[in-house]
Amino acid sequence: MTKPLVPQSDSKKSVIKVLIVDDIPETRENLKKLLAFEADIEVVGTASTGREGLELAQELTPDIILMDINMPDMDGISATEAISKAVPQASVVMMSVQSESDYLRRAMLAGARDFLTKPISGEELYATVRSVYDRRPQIAVAPVVTDTGRPSGKLTVSAQHQAHVIVVYSPQGGAGKTTIATNVAASLMREGTRVLLMDCDLQFGDVGVFLNLQSPRNLVDLVHAVDDLDMDLVENVMVTHESGLRVLLGPARPEDAEEIQSAKVAQLVEKLRSAFDFIVIDLATKLDDLAIAMFDLAERIVLVINPTLPAVKNLRIILNLMDALQYPEIKEMLVINKVTAELERVKAAIPVAAIEGNLKRKAVAVVPMDERRVLAAINRGITVIAKDRNMSPAKELITLADTIRASVSPEEQAQPQGAEASKQQSRLGRLFGG
Repeated sequence: MTKPLVPQSDSKKSVIKVLIVDDIPETRENLKKLLAFEADIEVVGTASTGREGLELAQELTPDIILMDINMPDMDGISATEAISKAVPQASVVMMSVQSESDYLRRAMLAGARDFLTKPISGEELYATVRSVYDRRPQIAVAPVVTDTGRPSGKLTVSAQHQAHVIVVYSPQGGAGKTTIATNVAASLMREGTRVLLMDCDLQFGDVGVFLNLQSPRNLVDLVHAVDDLDMDLVENVMVTHESGLRVLLGPARPEDAEEIQSAKVAQLVEKLRSAFDFIVIDLATKLDDLAIAMFDLAERIVLVINPTLPAVKNLRIILNLMDALQYPEIKEMLVINKVTAELERVKAAIPVAAIEGNLKRKAVAVVPMDERRVLAAINRGITVIAKDRNMSPAKELITLADTIRASVSPEEQAQPQGAEASKQQSRLGRLFGG
């Protein structure tokens, strides 16, 4: 275990403090020499075991810890788990000669922010250290207000309330469902309100793209750990949007969806409800067990369609299903998106009144189409409501969020309607006669 006797950096500069933990002396020395060439990076200490690394991390509070995965005494995985709890402001970059996905997943579950495969080139090392350091604001824990009225640096669990679960769903691709979900979630944000946006489109979720958020961790990590969920892990997996909105990103690869059980996702939502005021869930268009499980949990289901005949037909099927599930009508909120008055005038689109008459539902929001504004926001990775809040469609999206908030009064206790997993597995088939 070594520590420099004299600070090596100019205190006036913003310097990235790095701790190196590796049981091989040559590796520690090589990494230290590589980093010595960079003026904005300072090695503040080195350790030869995970236990020494934990002790130095607590003493030196580095910004970045380069952690070998295989070490005596305490391995890198165990050390990272301990450091994530003891020194949450430190970001761990795991190192290993093996790059198998199992190692990567274990490292990320332990709280690591990135993974490097040995041997490590200088350019790769510099880029990773700076990238992990720069990403810290995205994954920093958003302050929340505790029962004492003081801000807290981490998520708090309270048995006094349960989050209002809002599911955003459309049976039609391209309806603008993710635009609705991201903007409603951002609009629900206000001082003292804790909002979580979950991307539950398990194969092709786009919430991260819409909000310009990235993370090596996602929904898969929490689903795997849901039986013994640790709030420190939750904080490490979630990312924070510039608005303060907490976001749980969807799986990075379509094949990861095969690992996720709908009952586990429902269990995760239930466990997270005590830490938030609102949980907004962006679902895929697929009607499956996950959709049914989320419908059951939801206090409000925002049903998004466009003014087209196929969209109306598909939503009628969904409404029939919800009738069969005996959901109260107040639970369903119809939103007609991408409405163009000009197309209605020339009878190229179905009028809003005709849609409402066919579905026997009054729309809670009619969002006009403005492709220029919406596409510009999506391609820049910002919300539509971030600019021109008094112009369409931003003002309609904000009003929709206000309508949702008003419909679930803070005094009203959300009524969990989830069913047991064994019942969920067969309900969809029974409802459709399968």
